Amino acid sequence: MSSKYLWLSLLFLIVYFLYTRLKEAGVLNVPFIYHYQLSGYTGDPRVFSATELKVYTNKKNGLYLSILGLVFDVTRGERQYGPGKSYHAFTGRDASLAFITGEFESSKLTDDVSSLSPRQIKALDDWLQFYHTNYIYKGKLHGRYYHEDGSPTAEFYVVQEKLLLAKKEKALEEKQDKMFPLCNVEWNRETGTVFWCTEKSGGIDRDWVGVPRKLFETTNAQSSFRCACVKLDSKEYKENKARLRDYDGCEKYATRCVLKTNEI
Repeated sequence: MSSKYLWLSLLFLIVYFLYTRLKEAGVLNVPFIYHYQLSGYTGDPRVFSATELKVYTNKKNGLYLSILGLVFDVTRGERQYGPGKSYHAFTGRDASLAFITGEFESSKLTDDVSSLSPRQIKALDDWLQFYHTNYIYKGKLHGRYYHEDGSPTAEFYVVQEKLLLAKKEKALEEKQDKMFPLCNVEWNRETGTVFWCTEKSGGIDRDWVGVPRKLFETTNAQSSFRCACVKLDSKEYKENKARLRDYDGCEKYATRCVLKTNEI
């Protein structure tokens, strides 16, 4: 088997692996609706070339933009996307990265989002949902995310994998917020920082109050932390004790604590 066919076989296996994982996790339900079953569109979607998309930068031809390889007609938003307006730089191209970075210089307008974290990819996908809801879907852009026939490229699946990771991270955060709800926090120039726990602090209704503790992202005391309400006799406290620290100057079992510094 030649190296060419070996490479193609390997690429197919990678894409199939990502597809299988996304399908099992249920992530395909939402992203694939956007990419293949956009409501309000009938017939086969048009596949634009980069050159074809470039002409849609004015009212005469229309104002089109692409985000993650999907093309939308934003002409109705001329006040924002028309020539000389705030978001005109998005038209006639795919500048997906700028939706997150906010950098509109020509050299930084790119569809390459490989530098983004899963959380940032999720934010970018939220923009995609916004355009799907508020503007007219016109087709796909041949390039980084779609082939000339409209089928997804390997980079499309890489983005979907990051969306899957973002979903998992969000689920873990929600689980942690329930185990260790946020403290109520108040700062006063004269008295300092006050933080306290109640049965509803952090927006989590529960039948216990808890005591304020520093909850670190990792077991490394140099990592970032937040104030968490902790139930000291809980299994969750025992399992995560290495990530929890007392606040200096606060009583061990107090549900309310005052610090004269800005430490929270």
